[in-house]
Amino acid sequence: MRTITLCIGLLMALASYGQSAVNSVWSTTWGTSPEFTGQNDMPKATLAGKTIRQIIRPSFGGDTIRMRLSNFHSDEPVEIESIYVAWSTDTTVRDNKTGDIISRNGSTPWINSMTAKYLAFNGSRSVTIGARNNVTSDVLPFEVRPCRNLAITITYGEKVPEHATSHRGSRTTSYIADGSVGPDDSLIVAERVDHWYNILSLDIKGKTPVVAVLGNSITDGRGTTTNAQNRWTDQMATSLQSFDKEDGACKSGCKSGGNKEKACKGGCCHKMESKNGFGVINLGIGGNCVIDGGISQPLLQRYKDELSFHSGITHLIIYEGTNDIGTSQLAADSLAERLIKAYKEIINYGHSKGMKVYMATITPTKGNGWYSTEHDKARQLVNNWIRQGNGFEGVIDFDELVRDPQDEAKLKAEYSEDWLHLNPKGYEVMGKYAAGIINKTTNK
Repeated sequence: MRTITLCIGLLMALASYGQSAVNSVWSTTWGTSPEFTGQNDMPKATLAGKTIRQIIRPSFGGDTIRMRLSNFHSDEPVEIESIYVAWSTDTTVRDNKTGDIISRNGSTPWINSMTAKYLAFNGSRSVTIGARNNVTSDVLPFEVRPCRNLAITITYGEKVPEHATSHRGSRTTSYIADGSVGPDDSLIVAERVDHWYNILSLDIKGKTPVVAVLGNSITDGRGTTTNAQNRWTDQMATSLQSFDKEDGACKSGCKSGGNKEKACKGGCCHKMESKNGFGVINLGIGGNCVIDGGISQPLLQRYKDELSFHSGITHLIIYEGTNDIGTSQLAADSLAERLIKAYKEIINYGHSKGMKVYMATITPTKGNGWYSTEHDKARQLVNNWIRQGNGFEGVIDFDELVRDPQDEAKLKAEYSEDWLHLNPKGYEVMGKYAAGIINKTTNK
């Protein structure tokens, strides 16, 4: 009888665990857009039998994770021997007296090996991802801190595609070493590449609102500082974090006390006592178009897949169209009509998935080779439609924010080096402004 009772108790516990797993909520703290990788964006040597350490910057923290890997744009399987996560050792420099961040030089190949943990896939460290597929890891207890770099270290097997699934515009250096490199081993860098390979998203268990941004190179971070994590979406993520008032938050200055690290100027507070603000997923692709042409799949072909790859998206920002306009031979009216039709499709899809949708106005290009009066007319027609705000939750007027008041077809000189993309100063302004719009229109 006692045996029967124990068995029943065990079955009930397992059932409870299974139900809990089914009902658990996940939110993506970091994610990217997967792309087909041409030969020019592959490492010089094959990834077979190599180890690559890649750096990501989660937008909010937590203590339970899972990771999604992608082979979505490859026609061949990829064999992974192992993958582990660890806190990255960056080269942040702080003022000795105040603790304020003086500079943030970003990623390095080094990790805090004491924090390293291996991911598993159905209980195994190794996994083979089939062609055109993604995989999700098992659940792993692991502490993630908001806006603190993590290192993702992958050792590949012998089967790797000729063309990997990657994200070209990582703006972050990845480090490749020969052979297998464990957490306690020295990583001797054989090659550096500014791309991410096979990593797709990092989820944290819990219900945190998540903002996904569909965009092109301006969202992808063209014009930012490599390894500085200063895209406008990074700046927005920092601004969207919130902290306990009783802790003084970041507004009171940066201090250290016990294990409560507060790092304010130039970055998020690296302390687990922070209340999660929002997750931010950057789904920008350099050179991308909304309708057709450009680099990688046009937005109309990719948005459904990419939004489904990530967890807990509650807000969607659409900020794309510059490349369509800059390369178009169509009359302004026709082009604007085509873009607006495409935007409406994506807006409707976002609403069907329960997302709040925001449209961002297209920024000026005068001074760049893509500018013409007809192109600018199309841009203005699209922006006028966006500003009407019909059919979506909010307008993020980047155009008005960063344009030159003396010449509205042109960016402010201090915000751009090429009259098309923004620089770190411009991206900081954009990120803080966008965060303000999201906060004003959201009741968490």
